[in-house]
Amino acid sequence: KSNTYDPFLDLALEISKKHIDSLTSAFKEFTRREKLDSDNQWKCSGCKKNVCPTKHLSVFRPPLTLCIHLKRFGFGRDGFHGSNHFFHRSSKGLNMMGNRGSKISKRIEFPAQLSLPLSDGRVCDYTLNGIIVHVGGTATSGHYTSYVKQPGASSKLWYHMDDSFVTEVSEKTVLKQRDAYVLFYTRKEVKLEF
Repeated sequence: KSNTYDPFLDLALEISKKHIDSLTSAFKEFTRREKLDSDNQWKCSGCKKNVCPTKHLSVFRPPLTLCIHLKRFGFGRDGFHGSNHFFHRSSKGLNMMGNRGSKISKRIEFPAQLSLPLSDGRVCDYTLNGIIVHVGGTATSGHYTSYVKQPGASSKLWYHMDDSFVTEVSEKTVLKQRDAYVLFYTRKEVKLEF
């Protein structure tokens, strides 16, 4: 058994698989145990043989601000690529731009209150405070807007920021955003013992 601890600034969650329709299912996919192939073998210190290890990602130390990036664009060896059924469709059919930069345009449910499972079995509770939305069909074009929550623990006010235009919106409107791209959560108090 070998553990590696890497700091992170954001969690980049894959959403291209058909069964992923929520933040919960995307996180389960992210933390799913994966048996690595023979190209990734390592020498076992116990039996001294080359073995195919199992990889398992989890969160050990939860950050104060959790930034979750939903991977809405595909990348391959040669740059962008499109390989599933969720890519944005324009009025002229599938918007593939020569197979480069198409967007995965499906709704991913995300909660206002998030319980993030930690590697030691505990959970860390977070509150949604902002989202970035990508409007458009490709990674190389489009427009970004954001929704931000007014600071303060008791505040329920949300604002939509679109260039120089700011409008008050409901939390329900925020949670319905189909093209959410980046989600910002702030940690509620949790006792950490290391």
